[in-house]
Parts: sequence; C-alpha cells; structure tokens
Amino acid sequence: MTTINTYHNENNSLDYLEIKNGEDLPTVVLLHGYGANMKDLAPLATLLPELKKYNWIFPDGPLKVPIGPHMYGKAWFPIDMEQLNVAMMTGGFENLFSDQYPKGMEESAQLLKNFLTEHIKGELILGGFSQGSMMTCDLAFNYEVPAKALVLLSSTLVAKERLNSSLSRAKAKKAKKIPIFQSHGTGDPVLPLAMARKLKEILVEKEYKVDYHEFPGGHEIPPRILQSLIHFLKENIK
Repeated sequence: MTTINTYHNENNSLDYLEIKNGEDLPTVVLLHGYGANMKDLAPLATLLPELKKYNWIFPDGPLKVPIGPHMYGKAWFPIDMEQLNVAMMTGGFENLFSDQYPKGMEESAQLLKNFLTEHIKGELILGGFSQGSMMTCDLAFNYEVPAKALVLLSSTLVAKERLNSSLSRAKAKKAKKIPIFQSHGTGDPVLPLAMARKLKEILVEKEYKVDYHEFPGGHEIPPRILQSLIHFLKENIK
C-alpha cells in the first residue's frame, strides 16, 4: 500500500511517501538529492520482487529550491550557487563540502531525527542519494540515529573534522559498527569520485565495514548497483 503522509513536530512538518509491504518488516528510508522530491527514488522500491521484503519511506526535503524557469524541487539544505561556481573555476570543488558543515543541514537533521525516532519502530536501514546521502552520514554519526545499516549512493565527504570527531567518540565508546553500502560513478560530474573514495577511507580507518562499488557512469543508480544493494541487504538484514 502506497500513501503520502505528513509528520508534524512543533513548528515543523515533513511530507513523506510510504510503501508498506507488511507488518514487522525492516524499513528502508531513502533521502532524495538536491532539487528532487520524495517521488524521485520511490520507483526503486517496486523494481524487483526482492524489494518487497521491506517497507519503504521516502521523505520530502523541507526546502523549496528553483531548478529551472518556474520549476521547483526540494532540498535538505541550500547550496550557494555562486560559491559552487567559484569553487569549480578555481579547482576547489573537491573540498567544497569536506571543509565545512553546510548551513541549514543541522535543522533538517534534527527534523529527520525526530521523525525517524517517533515513526520507525522496527529495524531501520537509512540511506540516500547525493545530498540525501550526506544527510544519512550526518544522522548516523553526528546524531546517532540507530540504523541497522547505511546506504550511501553517490555520496561525498562533508565536514571532515566533524565526522572524524564523531567517529572517534563512537570508537572510544566501543559503539557497534554498522555495515555500510557505498556506490559512486567513476565519471560523476556532480560529486567528485576522489571525495567518495576519501569518505570510504575514513570509514574504513575507523573499522567500519564498507561494501564499496564504483561503476562506469555518472551521477546515477544503475541496475547493477541496485542488484548489489539487494545482495547487501540480504547479507546484513536478517
């Protein structure tokens, strides 16, 4: 059963698309990328029979952003296009996100944490694509959302020092290392492959098991990656 619902928390609200395949099934929550919306990744949940073994939730980003003339999408935090253009022209694009914690990310993370804590009762698999995968890392490591596994599709390294501090604290507390699925196109024109590799290296250094996949392609989720993700879920969600 597919429904569109709204979560309310104090002065904030969050729309989300939910595909429920049964009671007591693990729930996969996938966060869309910048300029997309809650319907963007939803078709993934119905492509193959194996994916009906999970319930699915696709939240809508709280921000409305222009994506073309009289066209709008959703986002989790704003991106300064002028800063982005300068970074691309000066060769500093690879460090655009790794050197800072984006403005507006904290507010979305807190909203999502409240939603996930209150709405998800069973096992949670948390993931996202592009900007949604950046939010996934922030929620899992900085806000300690109790996910059973993480899915990072076309991700990048965000706020390196903040992430390292969170991972070090988790290691000191001997927190359980959750399995991580990560994929990235070797020709990704949006988020550099080098920073995806750097993110993986940091996670591996902190003794996380990363099921890492590079593929010949761009900023996308090809069929072979979906098949690899299904295998990952089978192996790690019992």
